[in-house]
Amino acid sequence: MCVSGCRLPCSFVTHALLGSYTIQSEFGDYSLEEHGTGTEYIKDFRFAPNQTEELLEKIAELHRTHRSSFDVTLYCR
Repeated sequence: MCVSGCRLPCSFVTHALLGSYTIQSEFGDYSLEEHGTGTEYIKDFRFAPNQTEELLEKIAELHRTHRSSFDVTLYCR
C-alpha cells in the first residue's frame, strides 16, 4: 500500500500522524499480541518518500495511542 503519492510537502510529524491514522484504519486498535512491540507489522507500507525507521517507529508509537470510537456492544444487542 502506498500513501505517499500526494504532491503536498509535509513535515515529519504530519507524515507520522497521517501514517498512524492509516494504520489505525487498516488494523484497528493496537494490540500487543497482534502487532508486537516493533515496526514489523507496518514495514510494507509506504508513508513518505525516503521514509526512515525513525518515521516507522513514530507511526507505531502514535498508533498505540489511538482508540476506536466504535463500540461493538452497542450494535450487538
